[in-house]
Amino acid sequence: MRKLGCILFCFLLAQSGSLFGQVALPPNTCALPTSLKSCTLGYKFSPNTTPNFRFFYKVIVQSGTTPTPDQLYIVNPSNPNNNTSSYDWDLDSTRKVTGVIDPCIVLPSPPNYTVYYYHADVFLNNNNTGYMASAVNCCRPANALDMTFPFNNTGYLNPPPPGYPPCPDAGPGEVYNAIASFVRIPPLNSITGNFKNSTPSFTTIDTILNVCNSRSFSYSLNATDADGDSLAYHFSAASTYELDAINEHTFINRFIFSPVLYRSPYTAQQPAGPNVSLDPVSGLLHGTISDTGLFVLTVTVPEYRGGQVIDSISQDLFVHVYNCDSLPKPKASIPSLNSCNDLTLNFPNNSVPLYPGYNWNNTTFQWDFGDGGASNQVFPVHTYADTGAYNVRLIIFPGLYCADTAYSKALVYPYLTPDFTYNDTCSNQPVAFINTSTYTGGVINSASWQFKKDTTLLGASNDYNASFTFTKAPQTYDVLLTVGTDKGCMATDTQHINIWQSPYPLASHDTILSKGATLQLMANDGVRGNNAEFNWSPPLGLSSTTIADPILTSTTDTIYYVTIKNYYGCTLTDSIRVKYYVGPQIYVPNAFTPNGDGKNDVLRPVPVGMLILKYFRVFSRYGQLMYETEKPFAGWDGTFHGSQAPAGTYVWEAAGIDYNHKSFAINGTFILIR
Repeated sequence: MRKLGCILFCFLLAQSGSLFGQVALPPNTCALPTSLKSCTLGYKFSPNTTPNFRFFYKVIVQSGTTPTPDQLYIVNPSNPNNNTSSYDWDLDSTRKVTGVIDPCIVLPSPPNYTVYYYHADVFLNNNNTGYMASAVNCCRPANALDMTFPFNNTGYLNPPPPGYPPCPDAGPGEVYNAIASFVRIPPLNSITGNFKNSTPSFTTIDTILNVCNSRSFSYSLNATDADGDSLAYHFSAASTYELDAINEHTFINRFIFSPVLYRSPYTAQQPAGPNVSLDPVSGLLHGTISDTGLFVLTVTVPEYRGGQVIDSISQDLFVHVYNCDSLPKPKASIPSLNSCNDLTLNFPNNSVPLYPGYNWNNTTFQWDFGDGGASNQVFPVHTYADTGAYNVRLIIFPGLYCADTAYSKALVYPYLTPDFTYNDTCSNQPVAFINTSTYTGGVINSASWQFKKDTTLLGASNDYNASFTFTKAPQTYDVLLTVGTDKGCMATDTQHINIWQSPYPLASHDTILSKGATLQLMANDGVRGNNAEFNWSPPLGLSSTTIADPILTSTTDTIYYVTIKNYYGCTLTDSIRVKYYVGPQIYVPNAFTPNGDGKNDVLRPVPVGMLILKYFRVFSRYGQLMYETEKPFAGWDGTFHGSQAPAGTYVWEAAGIDYNHKSFAINGTFILIR
């Protein structure tokens, strides 16, 4: 009975063209595609529901392309006047899939495909002839080695390959590489009453095979049937369509679904050559392929009931065949590990190929952790019982001709704790960082400090303890301490440090006053906030010793000190020297030596009891103006137009307004010594 069923099944395929009615021309059928595509059409029959049929359509494409499936067409041969109906597909879901990859094939990136799942609900009346359902979609890849797709009368498909002229639309009788999917629905009336049937469905994950040429491969196809019918697995001719010349000029064209043509020596029954077979009972695909390139293997699963074939489903299985001898060989790679925090290590795997998201089987990786432990996981986790230095080994693809081995060290000394403290957090003052790291497994023999603002490195140090001055405040900085040990362990502690504004230094450190004049001292806590503390000493002549700006009234030369503590606790101690002269007066030295030794290099006027310095001028013995300024305490550096003035006697004069608002003028001479 199995032989009779096969004969009937083949007869149904051969006669499928005559069972179809008029269908619309699918879009984009004149093309030269290279992206992979496979389609499967099936249905589920529910006699007690309305609609009573749900048709399923599955399309697998290379990710990055989006299918545009044609409508579902239902042909009713019992109604010759209007025997074709069309229905739109509803998208149910999509799913990303990765192809099955021979591990000896090292590709730049893993193949990536998307499966689109559609459905359409249809109500079909009982009849004695049954129905035919179909859908067409573009297209099988034109570069398949086992199939050939006839060109039109210009010699090229539409649109033409780059560099070729365009060609006209397809004519009648021309075959293209569009995918024709169809199923026959048996008569719903029979001698035994209503006939119930649903098509088989593939349960094997939709995928693409990637194999090495001339090397054995295997892949298990699997399908199930909801009605419990017997199933078989066969290679069959891939179906496409051709125009019916008789109805070429009608509004709706008629199509005849025909098998594609195969290139010699490949056939529909041997689409990948004589060395690849498909077990009709188990669905196991196995064998070898000598050529390299893309093959399209069409697998049909008929269902048998009572020894007769009822229906079938078909699907294209794509096989990419590579010359693995010319590809890069797989490479095992694992880095050395220093575990300074735990006896449990997470092992990285830098091997190639190691495609993200791809799940290799359990025999792909063999880990030896050096302590008797082992794993076959891609990224294993292992816990050591004790500290030590362990030799780690990884073998990828063991037993294959492309197997590779890598070795590394695992240093397990998990008792290193980096830590540090600091003594202050004020700007413009050295902050001392004390290294308090601990290590019970040996000796800490290195330290490295980094001081950062966000990603900007401000400074670094390799001292065991460090000191650093932060200038800008208020700011938050990052301080990183990395310590290393004699066992090769390294660990880093990062702390975020808030730096607050320090009090500002006094504006002047030396002041000359005329006797009887007063001076308002001024201290700045840096933040102009409340709760600042000021402590001036000695109290001689001060109106207060605990405010920021006391009034000084004195005639005694004194050095006054102030200690400032602001709201943030930042402190500063500074001083000012106050010297008294009889005035008002403008004092000028009688000689100076501009020789660059840092001593007496500039001739400066010293105004005492003066509110304003109108001018200070220097003349040569011949009356030539050499220098002039209005700035108090500015002075002449002994140059004229960029050149050194000669040694000798010079004349100076100065004028100003004293603290009694009276004009004051004076002059004299000095000696420039070289």
